[in-house]
Amino acid sequence: MAMAVVKEPYSCSMKLRYQKGVNNNGDPVYVNKTFSKVKVTATDQDIHDVAAALNSLQNSPMLAVYRVDDAQLINQ
Repeated sequence: MAMAVVKEPYSCSMKLRYQKGVNNNGDPVYVNKTFSKVKVTATDQDIHDVAAALNSLQNSPMLAVYRVDDAQLINQ
């Protein structure tokens, strides 16, 4: 009989993506700002709300918000 695998959250971070201009070829140049040590229990809405608040302090428009979760898989 196979044992159940359980996912245990390990860490969480939030990444905000901005366009900081264009290169010599006219292609967009993107910059990501990463904020680590986000609570693993934070909801997606909480993270998005914090990203929006942080974005209000920036000069560049925010293009995307990413949630990056790491978890350990434990065989029980």
